[in-house]
Amino acid sequence: MKAGQVHGDHWTTEPEFEFGERFGENTDANFALVSTVRVLTGGNRVVVAEPRIFRATIWTLDGSLIAEVGRPGEGPGEFMGGFGIRVHSAGFHVRDAQRFTSFSSDGTLLGTVPFPPRSLGFRGFGLRSEALLGDGTVLATPRVPPAAMIGLGGDDPIQGIPVFRLREVDRDWRMDRIAMLDLRNRQLTIIPEGRSMYEGGINSAQPFGDYDLTWFDPAVGSVIVVRRNLGGGELELVEIMANGDTAWHQHLSPPAVSMSHRQVEGHIDLTARQLVEQVAPDVPYRVMRAAVQEALHVPDPLPGARRALGTHSGEIWFRGIAQDDSLFVWYAVPRGADESRVRKVLVPRSVRVTDATETHVWGVRTDELGTNYVVGRRLIAPHGRR
Repeated sequence: MKAGQVHGDHWTTEPEFEFGERFGENTDANFALVSTVRVLTGGNRVVVAEPRIFRATIWTLDGSLIAEVGRPGEGPGEFMGGFGIRVHSAGFHVRDAQRFTSFSSDGTLLGTVPFPPRSLGFRGFGLRSEALLGDGTVLATPRVPPAAMIGLGGDDPIQGIPVFRLREVDRDWRMDRIAMLDLRNRQLTIIPEGRSMYEGGINSAQPFGDYDLTWFDPAVGSVIVVRRNLGGGELELVEIMANGDTAWHQHLSPPAVSMSHRQVEGHIDLTARQLVEQVAPDVPYRVMRAAVQEALHVPDPLPGARRALGTHSGEIWFRGIAQDDSLFVWYAVPRGADESRVRKVLVPRSVRVTDATETHVWGVRTDELGTNYVVGRRLIAPHGRR
C-alpha cells in the first residue's frame, strides 16, 4: 500500500488557559515536575500528574482546584514509586510500581487492582503492566534490560517483544499475545574503550531510533502501534484490540527529513562532551566520542514520528521531525484509514503536548527557571476558522 501524503494547511494554536506558580490568588497551583496533563471524560476537567511528589490533582479548565489525591505509601489511594495516568469512562487510574488505583473525575477513590503475579514472564524477563481494561484484564509488555536488548553476554539481540493480554480464568492466569513490537535500534548503549557493559556502560534510548512507538488505551481496550522502520520516513499506524484483532491501520508519509553530516557530527560532539562532564569525567573525550559514534543509530531520512499519544478527541497525535522556527509540527490522525482527514498542527516548542480535545491542545509549559505551567491552547483552523 502506498503511504498517504500529508497535505493541507497548518492549523495553529493561541493561548487561552494557563495556570501554575500559584496562579492568581490560588496557592494550590504551584507544581513540581509535571509528567502529564490529561482531559477527563466530559472535557471540562483536567488531571495533572506530579510523580516526584506522588500527587495527582483535578482542576477546572481555568485553574480551580477540585481535588488532590495521592501520597507515598501502600494504603488505599497512596502511590508507590513513579506513576502514570490513563483516563477511563468513570475517571482515571494511576499505575504505580505495584498496582492500578482508580479514581472518579471528582477524586473519589473507586478501588485498587494489583498487578498480575510476578511469576508471569517472557523468556525469563518480568512483565510491565501497561493498562488496566474495563473487564479487569491487563495489557503488558516484557521488561528487557539493556544488555539483553543488544545481545551482550553471548545471546542474540532481542529484536522484538510481544504485547500480552493477561487475564485470570478459574484461578489460572492466561497470557494471550496480541501484537509484536519492533525493538531494534531502541537502545543506545555506549561502552567506552577499556570498559564493559557492567562496569562503565552508559544506557539511554536512541535519540533517532526507528523502533515502534506505542500508546495503550484502557478506555477503548487497545494498543496503538506506530511503526517507524519502513524506510523513507514513512509510518504505519495500527490499532490492535485486546482480542488481537486489528481495528484499522494507516500508512502515512510525512515530509522526509535528513540530518547532514555536519549535524550528525555536532550531535556526537555534544553528547560526548556532556557524558564526560556529567557522567564519566575519568573517560578522555576522544575515547567517549568514539564510543558515541559507534553506538549512535541515525536513519536517513529520519523516522517520521518522534512521539505519539492518544487524545481525548479520539485522534492519535504524533510529533513529526520537521519544525518551523519556534514551532513543532504535530499530526492529528483520526482513528480510521482516511489520510485526507489528517491535520497538521503547529504548537510552540515550549509546550510539551500531552492531550488534545476537539477545540484545545493541552500540555505543560516550562519557563526559563524550570517552573511548570498547565496550558490549554485553542486550536485555530487554517485561515482563522475555528
